[in-house]
Amino acid sequence: MEKVGIPTVTVATSEFLGLSRSTMESIGLADMAFVEVPHPMGMIPLDEIRAKADAAFPEIVKAATQWKPEKTTIEGLGESPYPAKRIKFTGSYADLNKMFFEKGWSLGLPIIPPTPEAVEEMLKGTTHKPDEVVWVVPPRMGQLTVELVATLGVMAGCKPEHMPLMLAIVKGFSDENMGWRGTTTTTAATEPMVIINGPIVKELGIGYGQGCMGAEQPVNAALGYFVNLVGDIVGGSVPPEPDKSTQGSPADYVAMVLGENEDANPWKQSYAVEQGFKPTDNVVTVFTAYPGTGNIDHNSVKGTEILNTMVAGISGTASGISRCLTGPSTGGTGVGWLFMLVAPEHAATMFSEFKTKQEVQQYVVDNTKLPFKGYAPGLCKPPESFGPVTPDTLVPRFTDPTQIRIVVTGGAGKQSQLWGAFPQVVKPVSVLVEN
Repeated sequence: MEKVGIPTVTVATSEFLGLSRSTMESIGLADMAFVEVPHPMGMIPLDEIRAKADAAFPEIVKAATQWKPEKTTIEGLGESPYPAKRIKFTGSYADLNKMFFEKGWSLGLPIIPPTPEAVEEMLKGTTHKPDEVVWVVPPRMGQLTVELVATLGVMAGCKPEHMPLMLAIVKGFSDENMGWRGTTTTTAATEPMVIINGPIVKELGIGYGQGCMGAEQPVNAALGYFVNLVGDIVGGSVPPEPDKSTQGSPADYVAMVLGENEDANPWKQSYAVEQGFKPTDNVVTVFTAYPGTGNIDHNSVKGTEILNTMVAGISGTASGISRCLTGPSTGGTGVGWLFMLVAPEHAATMFSEFKTKQEVQQYVVDNTKLPFKGYAPGLCKPPESFGPVTPDTLVPRFTDPTQIRIVVTGGAGKQSQLWGAFPQVVKPVSVLVEN
């Protein structure tokens, strides 16, 4: 009897069919069998889901028995990424920016023209060969060469001395623990985060004090713009396909980049040192997160008081998807990591009672709780050992102190921020910057 292959049939809603196709091409498949179902499938009554399934079933059977690919090759697949193509352009600066945006080479913000001379000058900032591929960027799986890092760096306003830092940032985001594909195609508003430690912060003028996460921080902004040029131009993650962010955020233009204010850290141990690096090392830490929540507390004078107000904010951070009792390695299963970006004055108040960061972390784990009814239905499933649960039972968010990461940053004032990592971040990644 002749064996007949049955194709895999992928069922996707109308809103996510484009993402499905882009994922297909990113793994080298030219065509697949798809069946489209009207969007949405989530948060609708069960009888409506069954009706959509019944309506789709004949198409699923047809695809499984009769489907044949319409194409067998992907245009451009296999082309060498180096050297980058050169073009000649005549026109005004406004014309150039318009052309770049229309061709999908920029995000809509103005860019600095990446002339061959400017890119060559940028490449002087590294000993890496320009043809070296440093990341194959999801979801499009575009090949990011060192030459292209330099090109995008020029466009973003970076300088040659930033090349080692840019390469370290790329190395961090390319780490498998980052889950970059998920974070860049999700419906959530996610923000790439870069925290920088070491002498390089002051040497390069990276903002770490007053207003470090805002405007008038040119190095932070240039590096943040560079991150998103990599993700959108090389990785191809643009709305509405395959970036499915429901609302997006300003961080889709400029990723969040900040330095730690190590001088104002009362615990005298930087975040990078906590992760095993030396105080003299230059280190970047990367992760992606949901938009931060502000902690505004002008009144607390004790460590427990300031932590109680922060715990209240942490309890609701990313509420609606948050799972309870998450552990330190919960990639894809819940908000497992929480970054407390603590202002120096708030840090000093904490230090008055908590002489180590470990004490702070343990207090946060012990006291960050939410009523069971505050968790999204089906996402909070306490084990039997937890005991009986009612809608008003307080259930912890975290189980391990290492899930709470503390970074002292900013200047004068009593304002801190709380950032919950995106669920597919298995763990934040810290990378040593090459000399």
